[in-house]
Amino acid sequence: MTFDEAVRTTTRTFIVPKVYDQVTKGSPTLMKLLRTAKSWSTGTKYEFPIKYQDTTNGGWTGIANQLDTNRQNVRVTASFEPKMVYKPVVASSIEVALNEGQERIVDLLQTEFDSQAQSLIDLMGQGLFTGTGTGNLPDSLMNAADDGGAFPTYGGLSATSYPTWAGYDLQSAGALTLAKMATFYDAIEIGTAKPDMIVTTKALWSVYESLLTPTVRAGYVQNGYPKMDEYGMVASANGLNGNQGFECLWFRGTPVVKDEQVQAGAMFGFNSNYFGWKGIDKKIRGFETLNFKQSNDGVPNGVPGRVPSTKGFYFRDFMMPVDQFAEVGYVMYAGNYIAEQRRLVGAMYNLNA
Repeated sequence: MTFDEAVRTTTRTFIVPKVYDQVTKGSPTLMKLLRTAKSWSTGTKYEFPIKYQDTTNGGWTGIANQLDTNRQNVRVTASFEPKMVYKPVVASSIEVALNEGQERIVDLLQTEFDSQAQSLIDLMGQGLFTGTGTGNLPDSLMNAADDGGAFPTYGGLSATSYPTWAGYDLQSAGALTLAKMATFYDAIEIGTAKPDMIVTTKALWSVYESLLTPTVRAGYVQNGYPKMDEYGMVASANGLNGNQGFECLWFRGTPVVKDEQVQAGAMFGFNSNYFGWKGIDKKIRGFETLNFKQSNDGVPNGVPGRVPSTKGFYFRDFMMPVDQFAEVGYVMYAGNYIAEQRRLVGAMYNLNA
């Protein structure tokens, strides 16, 4: 419909005072890990001892037998370096000034901050699944789950020298089957410590759902509709009603979740008590800790921008360069993804229907 000048010169267009994010991906895995992050307060490295083999001394003994007094060393130290990821927040001074007053649609600085914070989390989501730990890149589920083939060392320790310091890594997995899922699950379950999250792509999640279709239907009728929100599991809802969030299926009591950041054909399993984000939350001069905006209607559920931040998230105060009429700040995360129990982390690659 075309209006003439009589209307266009006397009537404004209707502008919705929101920014609708069409780019940022959701990552329930990352949201869960950021929410349950552990503190890395001080120290140039994150280190912990691991027991890599059992002792051979001692044993069953008879009456008055001589006892073994030999002491054996079975421990070694794993070591991880901190990583940093950042995004600049830049605003022209004249634009900030003109953005004030009744002509403002949305706050320019706040909008730019939210946008860059969301992009920052997108980078962190990519790093969570594909980081190599080399150079400035973070460690990840990918190199934590490796058996020493693609990544000979993890935490500075060689899987060749310490064979028990290895994850479960199945390359060229082929068709996804329940039997393959069982083998995968058994490999990363030790004692009563089992994976508390299995994550995969939307396509593979649907394949898994098709394998369970009769059971899923019966389970929904009896137990409600299992779901996952921005932070993790929520209580089952009756039928198809209840909490909004990410639908999840189950395998041996462990939620199987679809995550948009997972690379095609991949599936990961881990126990979040032994793998997660270690955030450097020590006060840094010139930086302040901030949260993402917690209620942004323009951002889909489960996408950063609707949830609080966590340990390691900083904002460097705005500064004005000497040769530019602009204000520049930085949003940043500092820390690393680290597995203390590598044998409780697993991955399958090149899965298909």
